[in-house]
Amino acid sequence: MSEKKPKKSSVRHTRAIQRDRTKRPNTAAPDEILEARLKEVVHPATLNQVAHFHDLGLRARTLNLPVMMAFVLSLIWRQIGSVCEAVRTLNREGLLWVDARKVSQQALEQRFSSLPADLFKRVLDEVLPLMAARWATRTRPLPPALQWARDHFTATVAVDGSTLDALLRKTGLLRDGQGGVLAGRIAGLLDVISRLPRQVWYEEDAQAHDQRFWDRILAGLERGMLLLFDLGFLNVARFD
Repeated sequence: MSEKKPKKSSVRHTRAIQRDRTKRPNTAAPDEILEARLKEVVHPATLNQVAHFHDLGLRARTLNLPVMMAFVLSLIWRQIGSVCEAVRTLNREGLLWVDARKVSQQALEQRFSSLPADLFKRVLDEVLPLMAARWATRTRPLPPALQWARDHFTATVAVDGSTLDALLRKTGLLRDGQGGVLAGRIAGLLDVISRLPRQVWYEEDAQAHDQRFWDRILAGLERGMLLLFDLGFLNVARFD
């Protein structure tokens, strides 16, 4: 008797899963060079915010600011598939400058609910000037178009906005209700030549239009800059 062939739908589903795993592994192996650079640049800036962490009345328990910074940063750059997997990684091998330690997902969720996002932004604001100074020491040639812009303008910056991905209702306060919830809207002013952000803004309203950011954009500009933006920012009254 011949073997029964699998259904086409099952084969397609299996191949789709295999492709997805190939594209985005659940937890990428650490890159030693990048990990060392993150420790060198981000960890000291994080420690500089510990005093502010205490001023906010936050207790220095197991999940303190350096631990949470290592956790969030690892979640992003290692593309760990879920918070649950990141917790297991922290328990098993540690993350960045944090040694392995036993924590529960519930404890992590509770810490996230009490940890102001401003703490992470303060670290970013401290790191960006350092990264810009390091970039300025490079001698790598620029593409012709960017070199032309650098010769004719004091700076070349681009602004763009994006609605953040929907959050699944699996953790903390998001467990109630059905479906996903949009995480808000983000916009940033990017230095096109160094490819480093100059400023980043966040709006809790996921339906916010790009026009809402114009006041903050203008506050970050100086005479002589070249500003690049898409039609979402088109506003004749502003230009007048």
